[in-house]
Amino acid sequence: MFTRSTLYAIIAGLSFTASAEDTVTITGSTSASHIVEVLAETYTKATPDTNIEVQGIGSSAGIQALKKGVSDLGMSSRYLNTDEIKPDVETVLIAHDGIAMVVHKDNPVTNLSREQIEQIYQGKITNWKDVGGPDLSMAVVSRENASGSRFSFEDYMHLTREIDGQVVSGVNPRVLVVNTNGTVKSLVSRNKHAIGYISLGSVDDSVKALSFDGVAPTLDNLESGDYKISRPFLMLYKPKKVAKPAKAFMDYVTSENGQTLVEKYNYMPAHQ
Repeated sequence: MFTRSTLYAIIAGLSFTASAEDTVTITGSTSASHIVEVLAETYTKATPDTNIEVQGIGSSAGIQALKKGVSDLGMSSRYLNTDEIKPDVETVLIAHDGIAMVVHKDNPVTNLSREQIEQIYQGKITNWKDVGGPDLSMAVVSRENASGSRFSFEDYMHLTREIDGQVVSGVNPRVLVVNTNGTVKSLVSRNKHAIGYISLGSVDDSVKALSFDGVAPTLDNLESGDYKISRPFLMLYKPKKVAKPAKAFMDYVTSENGQTLVEKYNYMPAHQ
């Protein structure tokens, strides 16, 4: 016969189990995590029985976490290579994002060309006066090697080179490397010498976004194709192992309501 205390313990155990079953863990790109957190907050208000935990740890780390079964879903701000997809990882496009070059708000420079950006990150241009700015040395900020933002940025800017059959970064090793989108923005906002790159959806009035080849980094220009520095936001999952709550959240993200929210926060919807 159950005592009252035993019954309470069983109920508590059942409650914990139900909560655990309805918890969805999502790890990966720090850039994608910004909009996924917004989507998760909106979704859980309508679906209070589901708890969604979003952690920005970088695209490569998110891919590995999914493959090892540490997270239910992954996030990437770059396309996966064949080895990362094998044997059982699928991807869903949830948005397109631009990459914006950002500087301190007091920097008078308004535009950079592809060639200028290449030379800045290669260490060939080191003073703002060489691109029409003040006589100040440049403090160049980049992301860590596992970052999807860095991969997409270097690939588009031709900042990679091949050594012994391996593609490696061609960025000046003296650049300041940081781990998150937010850290880049914080550093640039406080340093008149600095330049970095961040997600277009993360640009705010703390920094100044530069035009690229004469085209401003806006959602309209990204959607028209005029602004060229772009990359995908992908959600990753294992079809045979994805739990129902995780699948339900993915369905919401790609639904009309989810995609409307994506556009509201300055990202380009997946199917536009």
